[in-house]
Amino acid sequence: MSTPSPPSWPYCGQGADPATDPVGCTGIHVPGQTACLAHLSDAERTTYLSGLTPGIDIDHRDTPFTHQLLRDLLDALRNPTTGNPHLGRAVFLGAQFSGANFGGPQFSGDA
Repeated sequence: MSTPSPPSWPYCGQGADPATDPVGCTGIHVPGQTACLAHLSDAERTTYLSGLTPGIDIDHRDTPFTHQLLRDLLDALRNPTTGNPHLGRAVFLGAQFSGANFGGPQFSGDA
């Protein structure tokens, strides 16, 4: 069994164990934080999500999403006029979605 290589971006590392998983979570850091969206504290996640606006660019590479976490993210990006989430450029390369559903968001950039 080979040791996984860390990604090229600043990654979370949650759950890393030198003996079994030296890399841990490879989700990209939320801007200004040292963890991915899934592993932020509740207060940090609330602060990040409340700072988002519809149409903003986001990057959540390799982040593990539950249904609730994706829902919270999309709610933060909801356009008040249309009622639909509106994302600018969205990077979800390698993200894992467990029981999650995008539910009709609008993208105004690459996804």
